[in-house]
Amino acid sequence: MNKWLLFGIILITLSAGGQGTAGKFDGKWNTTVTCEPKGGTLGYTLHFISTVTGNVLHGERGTRGQPAYLAIDGKIANDGKAKLTASGVTAGAEYTHGPIKSEGHDYSYEVKAQFTDTAGTGERSTGLGIVGRPCHWTFEKQATGDSAAKP
Repeated sequence: MNKWLLFGIILITLSAGGQGTAGKFDGKWNTTVTCEPKGGTLGYTLHFISTVTGNVLHGERGTRGQPAYLAIDGKIANDGKAKLTASGVTAGAEYTHGPIKSEGHDYSYEVKAQFTDTAGTGERSTGLGIVGRPCHWTFEKQATGDSAAKP
């Protein structure tokens, strides 16, 4: 075999291996957010699936740009700590706490979270555009082959 051909095969193998590196937390996660009632505003609980690839989490519920849409995004460090961003579009006034009291407004807030190999928890830490209320996040890693969020 030509030494240049062998060198090329080794180079391709090494570069392909770096691109598909799995992160410690990679997989599908059942995600639940519960925001408590506050000041006459109703509380709510939402369930959806988030995906972690290369230790980067992304989850969505609803239709992007529409009322009641929610996304969660961020990187999970190797020690399991994560500073995630929850963002979305407000639902009806009965669920919207703070100065914005109608549906269709963008919002975002930080979630400080901690993950283990199979579970995670997080708390709302700041609010941008909406006065914060307590919101609690839980994450449960799905077993391989499990594809449905738990009710």
